[in-house]
Order: sequence, then structure tokens, then C-alpha cells
Amino acid sequence: MCQGEKMNTGINSILCCVSLHRDSRAVLEYAAKLAIATGARLCVLHTVKALDDDVMNTLKANIRNQDTLSDLMQQRLDQARQQIDAKLEAFWENHPQEKQELGGQAIQVEVLEGYPAAVIVQEATRRGVDMIVMATNKRGFSASYAGKITKGVIKRAHVPVVVVPPPA
Repeated sequence: MCQGEKMNTGINSILCCVSLHRDSRAVLEYAAKLAIATGARLCVLHTVKALDDDVMNTLKANIRNQDTLSDLMQQRLDQARQQIDAKLEAFWENHPQEKQELGGQAIQVEVLEGYPAAVIVQEATRRGVDMIVMATNKRGFSASYAGKITKGVIKRAHVPVVVVPPPA
């Protein structure tokens, strides 16, 4: 294969799952390189863990106005979206070649709330992606093993899951 040619892999869409941790850079880098190599569309997803029932019940008991409660819940998602957008902007500034090689391809970014493993698999199914790229979510000696969320995605996913270890 010549430089610049895309591999014919059947991979048309990649779901890149990022967190607000340091490991997002490695995951983004790997997913971007896979998207470039395969010509796939890149979708970036961040999942905000849903609040525990106890927390929600406390909020509902203390905030009687449903609109105010809804606004607070939306603020959580908006803040996460701002943080992800800033992280992506910094990533593309540090990886101009990958950005250029992806061309004018629109990179879709989504921030959703729920149990992360379930949300990731649901979003992968809804979007019809061909691959999921995510971090191990483990640090230190146990980094070679997937974390709880990653294991949950691997267990439920109907497409290959590429697990990227944290940076050294």
C-alpha cells in the first residue's frame, strides 16, 4: 500500500470514548490514526455518570421546581461538553497533521449521561459504528487489565473494542 492510500477494512465509523482524565490524549491519538488509515468517520463520546438514586432523591426533595432541577442537570452536561471541547481543541492544536489528514471530515462529538458502559454500547449500536476505541481506565501495575467500564463495554459490544493503555 502506498503512503496516503486508505486501507479497505470495512471500518467506516469509529466511536472514540474519552474521559476527562489524562488517558484521553492517547485514546484520541489512536482513534484519529485508525480513522485516517481506514478513511472512517470519527465520533467522539464522553459519558457523564448518572447521579446515584440517593443523590437524585435528595435533589428532588430540596429542589421542588422541576425546571430548576432540569436546568441543574443540563448544566452538568454543558460543563462536561465545555471540558471535552477544550480537550479536543488542545489535542488538535498538538496534532495538526492528524487534523489535516482527516481533512474536512466533520468529527461528531456527543456528551451523554448514564451508566457509561451501557451508554457507550447503546450509542455504538445507534450510530452503527464498526469499532469502539477506549482507555483501560486503570492506572499503575493493573493497567494491563481493563477497568470496570471497559470490561462492561467489551462484554456487551457487538463490534471490536480497541483498548488503549494509559500513557507511560
